[in-house]
Amino acid sequence: MLTKRIISGLLFLPIFYLVAWKLDPVYFSALVLGAVVIGQYEFYRMVKARGITPNMVLGIAIGALMIVESYQPVVFGAGNYLAAFLILILAARLFSPRPVDGAIEDVAATVFGIFYVAFLFSFQVAIRLSPDGKEWLVFLFFIIWASDIGAYSIGVPFGRHRLYEKVSPKKSIEGLIGALAASAGMAVLCKVWFMPSAPAGELIAIALGLALVGTVGDLAESLIKRAAGVKDSGAIIPGHGGVLDRMDSMLFAAPVLYYYLRIR
Repeated sequence: MLTKRIISGLLFLPIFYLVAWKLDPVYFSALVLGAVVIGQYEFYRMVKARGITPNMVLGIAIGALMIVESYQPVVFGAGNYLAAFLILILAARLFSPRPVDGAIEDVAATVFGIFYVAFLFSFQVAIRLSPDGKEWLVFLFFIIWASDIGAYSIGVPFGRHRLYEKVSPKKSIEGLIGALAASAGMAVLCKVWFMPSAPAGELIAIALGLALVGTVGDLAESLIKRAAGVKDSGAIIPGHGGVLDRMDSMLFAAPVLYYYLRIR
């Protein structure tokens, strides 16, 4: 499993470097848009395993629009369309041929899929568009990747004390310590490689915070998968599962970094 994770990561790394660092932000936004479409599909498929029927087409369309608006607002910005989105989703369920029973669950799952996947993904685009955005975006990805590798490398062979067993029986406190250590080490490397002007102490502190928040994001997706009765959100990435399996930590970490940069 670890070998597959490393191979898939090495294959994705040059693509990520090209899109996030070398090319115009529109290309990274397009990459995020594709990830959102796949991620929302994975989420809605998990929900359907529980007998709920979200409006998959409408939810994905609204999620895609949210990413487009986060890159270049067409009129007012995605946040100002929230009322229209909700009315549209409710109206679609109201006039659907489905029975009244389950309407609340269907609408709630459709809306939650938009916010959990598309809205949280949109913060990556916002970071890329911010001052020094490409440096901070690459920093974010490197920290989360290091955290994931550290948790897996330490947690699997040495994990003895469960972190939060009712949601994720395999995650351990030892794995969390490995994640934090790897994140701190990666922060130092990021300073040496491409962020020489940033204080080392600040980068390490941010890295530790992102690793902790990312762990919560990982547990949150585990909660959803356990509630849905599935092992993985998908199988598109060898060694990782689906897009949500790979990006669950990032979904929580990106908003934290974005707001930190806003007040920094």
